[in-house]
Amino acid sequence: MLQRLSLAAFGLLLIVEIGAGPHSAVANPPGPTPADPAISSVLSERSDSTRLGVVWTPPAAPDSAVSELTRIAGLGATAVRGSRLPADTVAARADSLGLHLYVDLPVAYVSATQLQDTLAGAAPTLDRLRALARRHASITHVGLARGADTTVPAACAPLRRWADRVRKGEAALRTYYVTPFPPAADRCAEAVDQVLLALPGDPAPVERWRDWQSEHPSVGLGAVGTWVRPGAETGLRIPHSPEQQARYLEAAFSQLLDSTRTSPPIVFVARWRDRSGPRLTSRRYGLHDATGSPRLAARVVRGVYTGTQRTFAFPAGAEPPSGPYGLVLFGWGLVALLGGLYAQNVFVRQTVGRYFTAPGFYRDALRDGHDLHPDANGLLLILVAGALGAVGTCAARLAALQPGTEHMLAALPSDLQSVLATGIEHPRTAGLIVGGGGLALLLLWMGALVLVARRRTWFSVAQGLVLVVWPCWPALVGLPIALAAGPDSPLTPSLFLFLLLGGGGLMLVYVTGRVLYDYWAVTDLSRVTVFFLGLLSPLVLLGTALLILALRYDLSFAYFWRLATLT
Repeated sequence: MLQRLSLAAFGLLLIVEIGAGPHSAVANPPGPTPADPAISSVLSERSDSTRLGVVWTPPAAPDSAVSELTRIAGLGATAVRGSRLPADTVAARADSLGLHLYVDLPVAYVSATQLQDTLAGAAPTLDRLRALARRHASITHVGLARGADTTVPAACAPLRRWADRVRKGEAALRTYYVTPFPPAADRCAEAVDQVLLALPGDPAPVERWRDWQSEHPSVGLGAVGTWVRPGAETGLRIPHSPEQQARYLEAAFSQLLDSTRTSPPIVFVARWRDRSGPRLTSRRYGLHDATGSPRLAARVVRGVYTGTQRTFAFPAGAEPPSGPYGLVLFGWGLVALLGGLYAQNVFVRQTVGRYFTAPGFYRDALRDGHDLHPDANGLLLILVAGALGAVGTCAARLAALQPGTEHMLAALPSDLQSVLATGIEHPRTAGLIVGGGGLALLLLWMGALVLVARRRTWFSVAQGLVLVVWPCWPALVGLPIALAAGPDSPLTPSLFLFLLLGGGGLMLVYVTGRVLYDYWAVTDLSRVTVFFLGLLSPLVLLGTALLILALRYDLSFAYFWRLATLT
């Protein structure tokens, strides 16, 4: 359990880096809106030079898949990107409909070192796909990887070898991979025939594509769109409402298909229908819900793909509530409680002066063990746990807003995805885990320190509280920083990430060092004994858990970092 919580906490900290746009920014991409007459006049009609498609997961039943494929063609799509090998009857139907099928191999979100072995494991699927392609002209492209770490050159050689293997077997079959990385970071574009960008929920998909297109003209959009929040009220003012999803696509198409500028060779909307069992249940990307009922975005796609409609009107809806303020009130309540404790408790005021300006007197008072006010120190321990919980809640809320959160989740082992996803979708749960976990680790360490010290000298629980609690003061400093972080504040999610990772790591090192030094000075135990007690510190326990997870699941923290900072 400790291993899962530690990786979940690490992933949560990284995820707050991904993106920086609030809900409203995601729903309204930068640039002119489709309602602008200047844009409407130059919005290109459906063009043979740009394939327009959707991302689709074929139903397991061939009859259902054929029916859905027919509906997709009726929407005006000329291409479909499938995440599953199509049945023979489905491919035959695609032939008759004149569709181009892009089929992803089951190679998703792997590090560069894992890519070769994962591709080798997908070889049987590739062989079946090539056999299908010989019989069906609609199968034109095969996706070698999705979300793989193509930021390091080591990933390029496997992609190049497998692309050559595809070309030698089927000259008409083209290769691609889907990436969330920017062109400055990606290293493998030349290894395949085409690169597709995965930009679901991105606040500026057109700008991201143009950055790529300036260096690689063949790059396309493998997934563009934004999510609908289940149960959201209707109206453009409501974050992630069906109307905002539709307006997002309308605005994106108005810029992507602008006849005065270069258009992408291929655009896939994410996605045809809501996924069953999405990583984040609060994000529904489908043009249709799970029952097949169309959303407003389906009308936008139909109008643009068929060339029958260019601009759309949607109701504004009611102004969304400005809350919630519960976390802010809780956080500043902790700050007020800390201030009141300092003002009313003489022991706290004296210990603050001793701890920061006269550490020798602080250790003398700790060694003496009298008048240590365990009630005040116990309250301080609760304040520290509350501060950690509030920071965890803030991190989870920021992660829930970031478009690239799903990239991080997808790169985690499946049995850990649910742990982290639960924390992201339920920030209070994340806060309870972080705060409660921190409290449990501190109490465990304190208990070990007290028990070992008692074998040689008298050492009370009150002394243990003082020893462990006071070095944790940086956690209290992190509380107002976390409360001030947000997409629209000067303390952006990116800056918050660096402060949290850097400051959190330094805090753990500082707390461990200060506690062990004070303990050694007060108890006169041998350095060897103190060293072994340090192995029970939160720093060592969390670090060990992360190391075990990395070895067990072959995790690449460098890959996670690149996903967090580059997507």
